[in-house]
Amino acid sequence: MITSNNAFPKKLDRVIDDNLDNHTFTVDTMCQALGVSRSQLHRIIKEQTDLSTSLYIRKRRLLKAWHLLTSTDFRISEISDLVGVNNAQNFSTYFTEEFGTSPTEFRKLHNRLDQPPAAVETLPLTETLSPAEALPDTPLLSAPEKTPDRAPALQRQRRWLYGSVTAGMLLLIGVGLYGWRQAWFSSHPAKPVDNSLAVLPFINLGGADSNPACEGIMDDVHRSVALIKNLKVIARSSSDQYKDTQKSIWQIGDELHVVNILKGSVLKTADQIQIRVEIINTQDDVLLWSHTYSAAITGIFTLTDQIVEDVAGQLKLAIRVPATEKPAFARTQNLDAYNVFLQGRQLVTTRTKANLLESIVRFDRALAIDSTFAEAYACKAEAYVLLPNLGYANADEAHRLVQRNALSAIWLDPTNSTAYAVLGNLYHDTYQWQAAENAFRIALQYNPNDVQANYWYSLLLRSLGRLDEAIHYSTQAVSLDPLYPVVLAGHILNCAYAERFALAQVGIENGRGLFDDSFIYHTAQGYYSMCRRDYNRAVTEFRKGLALNPDYKRPASTLIYCEAKLGNRQQAITFLQDLTEITPRSNYERAVVYAGLDQPDSCLHYLKKAADAGYVYRDMNVFPVFKPYRSHPVFTAILRQYHLPSR
Repeated sequence: MITSNNAFPKKLDRVIDDNLDNHTFTVDTMCQALGVSRSQLHRIIKEQTDLSTSLYIRKRRLLKAWHLLTSTDFRISEISDLVGVNNAQNFSTYFTEEFGTSPTEFRKLHNRLDQPPAAVETLPLTETLSPAEALPDTPLLSAPEKTPDRAPALQRQRRWLYGSVTAGMLLLIGVGLYGWRQAWFSSHPAKPVDNSLAVLPFINLGGADSNPACEGIMDDVHRSVALIKNLKVIARSSSDQYKDTQKSIWQIGDELHVVNILKGSVLKTADQIQIRVEIINTQDDVLLWSHTYSAAITGIFTLTDQIVEDVAGQLKLAIRVPATEKPAFARTQNLDAYNVFLQGRQLVTTRTKANLLESIVRFDRALAIDSTFAEAYACKAEAYVLLPNLGYANADEAHRLVQRNALSAIWLDPTNSTAYAVLGNLYHDTYQWQAAENAFRIALQYNPNDVQANYWYSLLLRSLGRLDEAIHYSTQAVSLDPLYPVVLAGHILNCAYAERFALAQVGIENGRGLFDDSFIYHTAQGYYSMCRRDYNRAVTEFRKGLALNPDYKRPASTLIYCEAKLGNRQQAITFLQDLTEITPRSNYERAVVYAGLDQPDSCLHYLKKAADAGYVYRDMNVFPVFKPYRSHPVFTAILRQYHLPSR
């Protein structure tokens, strides 16, 4: 396996990159520089990349071209020459084969998506990170040396922080994006679909020292079966609730709405591993299939590939991304790194500030062990995007770290759905609506079972006022992860904003008893009650949420809005007096409170001040607080300023 810790791959890439514009550069020249024979070089590259030497060199040339197309204004013929392809027609053919679109169309599409809305252009400019700056030195898909940009400085600055994110996202737009179809809208299914599966926590039959191996095997199996075509796979945050459960198979199937359960056990003895897996039908508790696998501990991940292939065969389904087509470095082969990563990922699900910060520490530990662990980069980016999203951190600094880590994940694994979903969230946070939708569609194309991609996409659709679509995707997210309070809370809010109160109430009832200690669940109930104009209940639920998580202060102004609607004007006035900071976000909070005080002029004044300074509430188009002002010229002007559709 190629890793960034190996000296030879680094030297190989350096020799290629140093000679990219050298038309006379040959394999023999490269062998001489590396001190190896042609057969040795071919064997090493073939074993580690499954590419021939010439195709490996071509791939690096094309990656350099990809970077030049997105970061310079060189003519395509110039770029062809700079990357060592002296025939422009051949260059176009090679580029189209590699990325699914011609160099001309690629640049046009990049330029269309790389235009920030007018309001964002008024923000303070932040440092732009190119792919070459953002990524570690990794082979094959590593970033080429940065080429000086001849574009005017102002044009580069207007690209702001996200031009290179767009470039990373565009890498795979050609791979089927335009064939993606919008799914039909539906409510929660009344019965489980036939092709549905939950992977229960595997049982460790060995000593305590075997727990990391057992956990790593189970998680790798789960992540891989999620890539089986047309198979609904329940997320781990829900299926893990059944660890050491006494519930029957049919009870689990009924609660998770699945037809099939995958169970497993692991026995590690010395340097050997034995894994037994079985598929059970939940409708009648019948064992459909079982098999026992054995291998050396060093071959765990090869063994899990075989397990997943066999599971797909038993279910008569095809694997979405065959293991043979995955980059060799797309996942870690190190169980220690995997175990620390799993700890970090579990911390992310809580959404509390302390746990998000600790998750980043765990992801860094995993990456210190294996610097080519793509999913660790992606989940670290997820933690960073959630910090400002929840009001825990400064957005500018966090967004730079989101970009760096998400792009690192994509360089290592171009099919990583988590990284694309994180980029979609980043675009959503910065009002890049179309780019966000493209990112979410790519994520769902590669993994329709990605809960976060479904959930975050529903939030984008909510911001755009496409509430029926939002409900569809949040329903899908809830069906994939029914025991995750964050997802259920978002679904409740989608339904409440669409005034589908009966559906929202079903979600609230489903969470009762399960999520009574979840701050986000109570916050969602607060918004639901506010939409129903039950301000007393809204105040109660908002206060419960704030008590459970004092760091999450985002609903505070909405709480005061409800107090004002109840006639508690003095509380609203006191809140405004105590709100001494002058920031775009604080001006937005003033607007919310003034709406509660029924002072439209002040409300619209502060909304406009916030918008002109670069901040608008993502959901202002559907937020009930502003419903009386939706036809006001100031309000509609703000929507146009941020390219939001009017309702």
